[in-house]
Amino acid sequence: MKLGVIGLGTVGEGVLKILTLEKDRLEAMFGEKINVTKVCDLEERNFPFGKFNFTNNYKEILADEEINTVVELIGGVGIAFEIAKEILGSGRNLVCANKHLIATHGKELFALAEKNNVKFFFEAAVAGGIPVVTPLKEGLFPNRFERIRGILNGTCNYMLSKMEEGMSYDEALADAQEKGYAEADPTFDVAGIDTGHKISVLAYLAWGELKEFSSIPITGIDKLTKEDIEKAKAEGKRYKLLGEAFKEEGKLTVRVSPQLIESSELLYDVGGVYNAVEIDGSYTGKTIFFGEGAGMDATASAVVSDIYKVLASRSWN
Repeated sequence: MKLGVIGLGTVGEGVLKILTLEKDRLEAMFGEKINVTKVCDLEERNFPFGKFNFTNNYKEILADEEINTVVELIGGVGIAFEIAKEILGSGRNLVCANKHLIATHGKELFALAEKNNVKFFFEAAVAGGIPVVTPLKEGLFPNRFERIRGILNGTCNYMLSKMEEGMSYDEALADAQEKGYAEADPTFDVAGIDTGHKISVLAYLAWGELKEFSSIPITGIDKLTKEDIEKAKAEGKRYKLLGEAFKEEGKLTVRVSPQLIESSELLYDVGGVYNAVEIDGSYTGKTIFFGEGAGMDATASAVVSDIYKVLASRSWN
């Protein structure tokens, strides 16, 4: 297998690290050699675990006919969308971790993958290293899904936990930013947009319908006050920012909002930066996936698992 990697940020570095340090074990599992043929970013980076053939022009990767699978990890929906279209249109498999791209342009990308008979995998796009996308598509598929809901943003969950401990919203945000859990501009997280992208992807996998993102009602945690949190606590409840999807009478509903969770519910005890996803199936009942939803190693592990799927699984498009 000959790979090209576009984007050498935190996750890209983690992917190269795993592919290098675990090379012998991974090749034994893959059943063939894994060769990272070329890597791309705007500026060259040096890594302590190995040297790589670098370019700052992604088109050099697309021009290399030996490369059959491209890992795209640059994020966003501008140039990332153009690159993804070129990868699939050139007859190469695509692995990415870009939930924003899939939630807003997935229909076109899925159609391109099918047209060109290539594979498109994106486990790391939802909940980082928690394996929820693959089980939903490959392990739970006999079910008629009834509902999916989850805590899908570690930043918001951490802030809500801190507010329950007595911090105000502004104090919790500042604390999350200081610890590196929140960006300098936290809008995508606190306004619920990131959660919206993720639950949209899960809904597509469960019901085969990708909602127009602008049609999804989204409310974040930025309007919750310390008083709201204290009132819920006094009632033995907790606020959690939930992404939720369900189908009733043939109509798919996808939404995001802070919801009060009873102490008897599984999601009640999911605190800090942890994520959790509940999937209700007609045969399996309630299945829950829990773990850290972000970070270099966890997310990179999910990306590497997708590289394996290129060889071992049917495409999800």
